[in-house]
Amino acid sequence: MLISISFSEVTTKGGNRRLFENQLVRNALASLAPLGSFRAQKRGGRILFSSEKEPDGDAVKRALTRTFGIDSITISIPAKPDIKDIESVVLANSADLIKHSIRVEAKRSDKGFPLTSQQINEQVGAALVKAGCTVDLENPEKTIFIDVLESEVLISFERIKGPGGLPVGSSGKMISLLSGGIDSPVSSWLMMKRGCEVDFLHLHQFPENKDVGKSKMVRILRTLREYSPKKLRMFAVPYTEFYKKTLSMEPRNELVVFRRFIIHLANRLAKEHGYHGIITGDSIGQVASQTAENLLATDEASQLPVYRPLIGFNKQEIVDLAMKIGTFDISIEPYKDCCSLVAHKSPCTRVPLHIAKKMEDEIRIDEVVEKSLKDMEIIEI
Repeated sequence: MLISISFSEVTTKGGNRRLFENQLVRNALASLAPLGSFRAQKRGGRILFSSEKEPDGDAVKRALTRTFGIDSITISIPAKPDIKDIESVVLANSADLIKHSIRVEAKRSDKGFPLTSQQINEQVGAALVKAGCTVDLENPEKTIFIDVLESEVLISFERIKGPGGLPVGSSGKMISLLSGGIDSPVSSWLMMKRGCEVDFLHLHQFPENKDVGKSKMVRILRTLREYSPKKLRMFAVPYTEFYKKTLSMEPRNELVVFRRFIIHLANRLAKEHGYHGIITGDSIGQVASQTAENLLATDEASQLPVYRPLIGFNKQEIVDLAMKIGTFDISIEPYKDCCSLVAHKSPCTRVPLHIAKKMEDEIRIDEVVEKSLKDMEIIEI
């Protein structure tokens, strides 16, 4: 079995193309590693993977459709660069196509091959018609793909759409503010799709840190881990210290101060671990507290860029993505998020920055951050 992957967006990276391609090869090999030992080679604008032992085809498809940077995946059968051998290989594997309308789609990367792509289409198509197939160029039930490379030809009967995007690890390291809700796993996934390595910061209200490892947060991480070539790390920080310090705080303003507190935590972790930015699941106007003014008051606490990939999404669009990723059913399970403790039925939609800073000073926010991080636990999946 030969597995061929193509990549579209990576090819636009100019002088950095090789770096992106190499990262994609490493990621794809990491995704395939549980299925066996694979070798990779670059040929004709695509990457080919081969294995001495025949792997599970469905498992290969599942692994590579979760590897960002891949545009399409084909499971290919090799043939000699000779039209008669191409016809022979196609016919030998076309028993299931007799009852279907078909189209042949050839791509001649090797310009030294004596036939053009169109001539290959016509000759192989004619052979299939003789074998009993029906040709339909406009709306075929099945398409046969023929890729003519310099020393061999790859024939495939299915082309699977890849996830697209950029290879994880090609666009820097981020820390994502992860809650138990629907939005933050989706925002993390979107930044992974843009090539970012992502780790996570989660505030919890469990009596002991070890309880986080038994919660649904680990299952959310496991789902996102399917899209990452390396282990994911979550910093589990107890909410207790912040809660004790804010018991007498004006409840309508507390949420903005809480969000600034999380930003302070993320900045501290970024200094220690080299993150280049912070990811949040905010969507402007989705809830009363997510106004432009409150987001500005939150961001002022950060020394790093704050990325909000969901900023223009509506709730249904976010839900649809969560279902596609596989996090939706986990996210809607009951869970006591810290945000629910500080949420007010009528939160202030425009907390002035000077008020937010004054409230931080009153609780000595730097001390709260230090004490909270001392009780932190790191979970790796």
